[in-house]
Amino acid sequence: MIKIAFYWHQHQPYYKDSITGEYLLPWVRLHGIKDYIGMVLLLKEFPEMHQTFNYVPCLLEQLSDYEKGYTKDRYWKLAEKPVEDLTEEEKYYILDNFYSANHQHMIDVYPRYRELLKKRNFRRKRAQDVINEFSNNDFQDLQVWANLTWYHPLIIKREPILSEIVIKGKGFSNEDKKFVLFKQMEIIKQIIPLHKQLQDSNQIEITTSPFYHPILPLLCNQESAKVALPKIRIPSKRLVANNDAKIQIEMAVQAYEKYFGRKPCGMWPSEGAVSDDIIPLVANAGFNWLASDEEILANTLGKQITRDKYGDVIDPDILYKPYRISVNNNAINIVFRDHNLSDLIGFQYSKYSSDVAVSDFINRINSLKKYNNNKNPFLVTIILDGENAWEHYPNNGLDFLIKLYEEISKDRDLECVRISDYLKEYPTEQTLNHVYPGSWIGHNLATWIGHEEKNRAWELIEQTRSFLHEHTNEKNNLNGVKCAWEEIFIAEGSDWFWWFGDDHFTPHKHEFDNLFRLHLKNVYRLLNIDSPKILEAPITKIGIRRVYTSPKRFLNIKLDGVVSNYFEWHDAGIYSTGKDFDTMHRTYGQYIKNVYYGFDIDNLFVRLDFGRELLPQFIEDGKLVITFIQPSEVQVYISGFLNRPLNYVIKGKNCSSNEKRFYSVFFDKIFELSCSFKDLGFFSGTSVEFFIDLVKDCKIVQRVPINTTFCFSVPTEEFERIMWQV
Repeated sequence: MIKIAFYWHQHQPYYKDSITGEYLLPWVRLHGIKDYIGMVLLLKEFPEMHQTFNYVPCLLEQLSDYEKGYTKDRYWKLAEKPVEDLTEEEKYYILDNFYSANHQHMIDVYPRYRELLKKRNFRRKRAQDVINEFSNNDFQDLQVWANLTWYHPLIIKREPILSEIVIKGKGFSNEDKKFVLFKQMEIIKQIIPLHKQLQDSNQIEITTSPFYHPILPLLCNQESAKVALPKIRIPSKRLVANNDAKIQIEMAVQAYEKYFGRKPCGMWPSEGAVSDDIIPLVANAGFNWLASDEEILANTLGKQITRDKYGDVIDPDILYKPYRISVNNNAINIVFRDHNLSDLIGFQYSKYSSDVAVSDFINRINSLKKYNNNKNPFLVTIILDGENAWEHYPNNGLDFLIKLYEEISKDRDLECVRISDYLKEYPTEQTLNHVYPGSWIGHNLATWIGHEEKNRAWELIEQTRSFLHEHTNEKNNLNGVKCAWEEIFIAEGSDWFWWFGDDHFTPHKHEFDNLFRLHLKNVYRLLNIDSPKILEAPITKIGIRRVYTSPKRFLNIKLDGVVSNYFEWHDAGIYSTGKDFDTMHRTYGQYIKNVYYGFDIDNLFVRLDFGRELLPQFIEDGKLVITFIQPSEVQVYISGFLNRPLNYVIKGKNCSSNEKRFYSVFFDKIFELSCSFKDLGFFSGTSVEFFIDLVKDCKIVQRVPINTTFCFSVPTEEFERIMWQV
């Protein structure tokens, strides 16, 4: 007998702005009507199939928000808005984001959606290039298809009206759109109760993860990343947050009881990341077992798990059984996923027909029977996402899963089990006194630490967390402090670090970056304190096109508000709004057209070219703010553009003339400003980062550059010689 433990991990990061309640991305809702509901609806048709599902608590909270009608994400709001009321900016957003689905299996299979994708022509054109080619009917059909394609096939099959809308395919009415959108809420309301029903009938076991899905070993000890990768660079300001790890585990237990009416038995530590430090925390919280990856087991034992030329395990006695880990007299059971079988389902079988894929899987499982001479049957643990794999399969993986479940059900020597049931029937026999620190990805932690961007994010958490510690005992704002700690816990989630760096790609990288920094800014906002300006600057640099050039020579500037001669700004660094296509998808409607910046040995020079058609709207009471975030926080404020002469104010902790007025600024045909490095508090060789805001009526109306910062080093006397050699 071979026991198979399918373990489906359901997880989304926290997309909600806790202060405004707004959801910025739609993936909880869309995966809800596809994968979260579809996986258990299918399982109900195979009552002999027992499985385990992991739900991250922050996902349950977000599902609950949708279920109760507390929120609508931005995509939802734009989808339900009447087409004739859409602004131009909203249409740009729709054209850029309403094709966020697997093109092969979720767009191309529907002729009208495929037609709209072809018309959008992402490879060659921007939204502003094609907007006039899209009629109101096109936009309405796009609003519908961007939601309709996410419904699980079983939902479409069981809902006649949805089936009719799919068959209709185009020319959707307002009533069609309303039904497609609002049917989603009916589906989402079924997700948690249906899981609880299958749990109470003992068909499935439900487990949990730390509340906001943090990497526990990195909260406890960032040095643990060096065990697998001794040369990895960890943050200079190291976070030590054992108590945060403990709280996130305790919060998960409370959430589980809230939604499922009992205490959890098992845990999937976020990304299967384990270390000795986390074992006492998980055991003391009452968990009986947790899970990780086979490579963690191999490195813990110091013994490679060998496979044959087909990738099948040839020493299954090592992998296919539970272990017990005991650290400082705290013990817990642990099972390890079959890396190969899990990844075959997650990443490979989608490329083959269902018959071929299922046949391969069954043959691999059956090949284990010849080894199973122990008194205890093998436990083959297969752990993977229960959401992201299926859009790469035809028909959302339904054909594959039905065939798989049917074949397993036919074989009397195969049985699908819940992990807790196996542990009760076959208690663990082997104890480990140590567990190798790492995750399911390469048995290391480099996905979440080590890269410059990841480390910067950790340092921002450490800085914000230290600030919050200093204000934790403020008795006049206890609720604000409590909510601020929640924002820290959210920022500790694994997903932000997953997208930082160059190892993973998403078109929403900047939105994840913005959300991460938003949660840290909320800490200060909840305590009624201005957040550090470094939190305004994007962390993400990977994938950013270089939208400006660097200074080439020392500048000799005559500050007079006009271009005195052709060569005056020739060697400056140059930024053009027209080359920064993220600027609201277009180049017109912007106050600043070009930015020039450079320096001599003592001074920074900045030049702005304004768009004359919009300048009158800004010039009377607008303000220009230059914000330096490195090497220290300094701001330069310029206002009163109608005055002569103009003046500016420098504010910063480390600058020599804090809040002193200066007059080295002129505005006529162009805007020109000079700041001495001494007054800014910057010294030769230090790295400088800054951005520029135009502010009107206390709102930022334009920021340049959009998704990065201007960067340079304060020059030394050798600057021109070095640049000449380059």
